[in-house]
Amino acid sequence: SLWTKAGAEDIELHSVMVVQNDSVIYEHWANGAHPDSLHILYSVSKTFTSLGVGLAVADSIIRLDERITEIFPEYLPDSVDDNLAAMTVEDLLTMSSGHAHAPELYTEITANDSTSWIKQFLSYPVEYEPGTVFSYNSMGTYMLSAAIQKRTGKKLLDYLNERLFEPMGIEGSKWDESPEGINTGGWGLWLRTEDLAKAGQLMLDRGEWQGRQLVPAEWIDLMSSRHIQSVQ
Repeated sequence: SLWTKAGAEDIELHSVMVVQNDSVIYEHWANGAHPDSLHILYSVSKTFTSLGVGLAVADSIIRLDERITEIFPEYLPDSVDDNLAAMTVEDLLTMSSGHAHAPELYTEITANDSTSWIKQFLSYPVEYEPGTVFSYNSMGTYMLSAAIQKRTGKKLLDYLNERLFEPMGIEGSKWDESPEGINTGGWGLWLRTEDLAKAGQLMLDRGEWQGRQLVPAEWIDLMSSRHIQSVQ
């Protein structure tokens, strides 16, 4: 069985939920988990950051072609090269920011360090022209969370609570934060199993939830389409 195989491979499964035709047809809990348990989503968190960006784009708060240097001018290094100047919101979403190696600031800065992750990200060398080379980049997703917070005055989780989670009946979620008080974006979101299943149904229904269009269908299509070839 699934549980036996997971145990043999030393994988601690907490739950399985199967949804078909908008209904839960199977669910199972293990290893002390229960329906109200919060589970850390690791990089699945990025999907919810992307949904937040889609809402911000629909609200005319952020543009896909907007340059990161325009959003965070106060954090720029003394010298801004052409590649950094060209980096856009879309480049961060497609993980083609131009970094040869993704900055891993969250492992390099301690929790009590007051250094701005935004400033550190913008100080990293950008070896390639943005939009040309794929490189997995969790800190790029953090920058998207930071952009939403700067433009809305709300943390990403608060923004999603208002626009997405509350209408979907998703409650009690939490999201880890950086030392500067910004939801980490690329990781660190905690949801219940049912909440994640709801998000999957939302995606399948192209942003519609119980007859209400919460996320533009065009954005869901954009999220699930191919943008750049991965060579890694």
